[in-house]
Amino acid sequence: MDEHEISINRIALHSRGIPLPTVHAAVDGLGQEVMSSLVQQGLVQPGQTIQLGDLNLETLSWQRGGNANELRREIARVLTQAIAARLRRK
Repeated sequence: MDEHEISINRIALHSRGIPLPTVHAAVDGLGQEVMSSLVQQGLVQPGQTIQLGDLNLETLSWQRGGNANELRREIARVLTQAIAARLRRK
């Protein structure tokens, strides 16, 4: 299996009104989902290590009553967009 690594010091993401247990469950597996998306877009290569520093993300738009999997997909989408934009500027 190919190794990919992206190092992020801190992620700022606003999640108003989302229950904390849902947020915690959504974060589980988030890194793998984001990395998979970046690999599919061809933004990371096998063995590549990328240092990004801090990422300040937008406030999530998420419908109340959604589950942790839906929230994870939304966080992954926002995070992937932010990382992709940063990588394209390098």
